[in-house]
Amino acid sequence: MSIIQVKNVPPAMHGELRRRADQEGLTIRDYVLKLIERDQRLPSKTDWLDRVAELEPVSVSQSAAEVIREAREERDQELMDRVGGAPSPKRKGSVGARGR
Repeated sequence: MSIIQVKNVPPAMHGELRRRADQEGLTIRDYVLKLIERDQRLPSKTDWLDRVAELEPVSVSQSAAEVIREAREERDQELMDRVGGAPSPKRKGSVGARGR
């Protein structure tokens, strides 16, 4: 087996690693190996970007904002139909509670 040594780990980070390892009933060594194994199951950023670059471009007829707005309006109407109410009139250009 190879040896990996990490020096100068900040105390707060070491403490958090210890805490999380304890929560899972693992040693810090086993916990860090688990993190490395999980990371290596994912593609690297470069590999992921290379795969995305190979995808065919998608053309759309609406902006994402329009699609989301329409979906929300449909959802709101469906909810209002279920409760038997009428939707409140929407003001053009108004901003909702979430800053839409």
